[in-house]
Amino acid sequence: YGAAISPLDVHIEYQIPSRLHIKISDPKSKRWEVPASVSPVPKSDSFAEHIKLYKVEYAEIGQPFFFAVIRATTKEVLFNTSNTPLFFNDQYLEISTHLPSNAHLYGLGEHIDPFLISNGTFLTLWNHDIGTPPKVNLYGSHPFLLDVRPHNGNAHGVFLRNSNGMDIIYYNNILTYKLIGGVLDFYFFLGPTANDVVQQYHDVIGRPVMIPYWSLGFHQSRFGYRNVEALETVVKKYHDNNIPLDTIWSDIDYMDKAKDFTLDPINYPLKRMQNFTNTLHDNFQHYVIMTDCGISTSSSYEPYLTGLKNDIFIKDKNGKVFVGRVWPGYTAFPDFLNPASLAYWKQHIQSFREKVKFDGVWIDMNEISNFCNGECHRRSFTNISNTVKADVNSPPYKINNVNKQLPLNTKTLDMDALHYHGILEYDAHNLYGLLEARATHKSLISISSKRPFVLSRSTWPGSGVYTAHWTGDNHATFDDMHNSIIGVLNFQLFGIPMIGSDICGFNGDSNEELCARWMELGAFYPFARNHNTKGAKPQEPYTWKSVASISSQVLSLRYSLLPYYYTLFYQVTTANAEHRTGVVLEPLFFEFPNDINTYSIDKQFLVGPGLLICPVLTKGAKSVKAYFPQGQWYDILTYKLEYGDDHKGSHKTINAPLEKIPVYIRGGVTVPMQRPALTTTATRRNPFKLLIALTSKSTSIGKHYFDDGISLNTTR
Repeated sequence: YGAAISPLDVHIEYQIPSRLHIKISDPKSKRWEVPASVSPVPKSDSFAEHIKLYKVEYAEIGQPFFFAVIRATTKEVLFNTSNTPLFFNDQYLEISTHLPSNAHLYGLGEHIDPFLISNGTFLTLWNHDIGTPPKVNLYGSHPFLLDVRPHNGNAHGVFLRNSNGMDIIYYNNILTYKLIGGVLDFYFFLGPTANDVVQQYHDVIGRPVMIPYWSLGFHQSRFGYRNVEALETVVKKYHDNNIPLDTIWSDIDYMDKAKDFTLDPINYPLKRMQNFTNTLHDNFQHYVIMTDCGISTSSSYEPYLTGLKNDIFIKDKNGKVFVGRVWPGYTAFPDFLNPASLAYWKQHIQSFREKVKFDGVWIDMNEISNFCNGECHRRSFTNISNTVKADVNSPPYKINNVNKQLPLNTKTLDMDALHYHGILEYDAHNLYGLLEARATHKSLISISSKRPFVLSRSTWPGSGVYTAHWTGDNHATFDDMHNSIIGVLNFQLFGIPMIGSDICGFNGDSNEELCARWMELGAFYPFARNHNTKGAKPQEPYTWKSVASISSQVLSLRYSLLPYYYTLFYQVTTANAEHRTGVVLEPLFFEFPNDINTYSIDKQFLVGPGLLICPVLTKGAKSVKAYFPQGQWYDILTYKLEYGDDHKGSHKTINAPLEKIPVYIRGGVTVPMQRPALTTTATRRNPFKLLIALTSKSTSIGKHYFDDGISLNTTR
């Protein structure tokens, strides 16, 4: 893989009692590192040595290199590179750690894999548009690992602050990182609880954004709503079937020839769209539009012309605008590393919003996705000073891109494409979705002075500061319904709690039973949206009489619980340690770390600490085998005590006909609720109530946060 770089600089920094920073770099030559302007670099604070939760052992000068991170209180070894190779070449870096057999690992996304990472797992981090096949690198890259040791419930986290492509291999109790660039920049978080670890990680990458209240309502979308009449019909049928609906979405169908910031003059005429959005707003409903990052290179297209004028597009290696191809045909791509791109992006979002009063922006295809492998018009190049000498599309070490070691420019840009200040796509590729989300978020704040709502497909650590996420182009299958739980739990760890999956499935035709079960599950996602692809059969919940009735009931339950959800979102965004939490949805082991039975459960989850969701995930099933951890668990609708044991948990088979999803409230938790209506605005005008579930000792606690739901700075 090339000549080894030597010597290396090892920087060990005791930042705060719960956070350790270890960085291995080349002292002689500056290498790519994620800029602090993109991802903040945390600072150290002074503290007393005796409160430090870790200690570090390392090799003396002249000895074989290693370092080990040890938990001070228990002497557990958390990360140990001894007797493993260290490689540090220009385009290949490798480092490994030994792990004990009782290590339980989570994170390292974005993939379709079991929630609990098992020995023998091979993961690739490289943002790619591919749908959602299992065991393949998907839309986002999150090199964050949560390691929980069940014998004492202690947890720690490891974040590798590196945006280059990488493989991560867990085999024979050794975890190996293999990277194709940058430096080895590790942050260790000592917890000691899993929730503590997640909060400590979010303190580094940025705490999640506080969402507008309306975004917690139900959303309806599809690729293939032919005209504005179709949108109007959908909204009316929701109302006619007494199904709550807050937001209707448009995919690229509304655009003129798939070009951003335009309207199809025939199917989505301006006056009709203005009347439609005005009616939505009069009814306290909302409208979200798709905006892709590919800008048509049509010579008469104003956003392209202003982009050329302001010189904000990504360049090819010869310094000319890089040309790809997406839905509108040949396209250029804004370079969001260029500071001038923000004014450009805001200008066009604002100009279009002055015509059509949309409420949120959905940014898609931002891995970057490209219908060509690299540039669509490869030109003949001359030898110029910034020509890249290294092979960047197919580097010496080939990460397992798409599980086939495909070239890095497969369905994306060439890796020698140039960003601002000559930064290579090779280094910045995984950052693009984060950068576009930041620009969109800032633009919407500047335009409206209200909390923005952005949904991004591509993500990197810190994306949750600006955007929500959905799990991408899933399939209408029971397997993918199960996979959605894994996805929403992983993104809680990654700092994007506003996460959901396309309810009823995006690809393929859904059916009555699957859609009923998925509406029941999806009603408890933080971000709840029904969405499917062009050409698939309709799957709006009113399509089937039974699904309409089920959806009305389960979404009414969701809307009644929105004060609880909103409080949880405040808790994940606040810096107030007294009220803070790390996640909105929790895997069961977060609350029950000493119960080994909870560590592999990915078919159930908790909403906050208090609601246990037990969905039916099997075709034809009329019951579900659920695990009840120790404590009291009450049916949320009947208040019946379903399980009560203060000393141990147990599996129990629960009756679950098609119209029922088993949901239980935990004894000791008080949940704020409101009488539901068909929109979040109407619901917020209804009386509150408290659902108080008691422990065996007749105690219960809860929290409730309330504000106006939309202002950037509210009195709390």
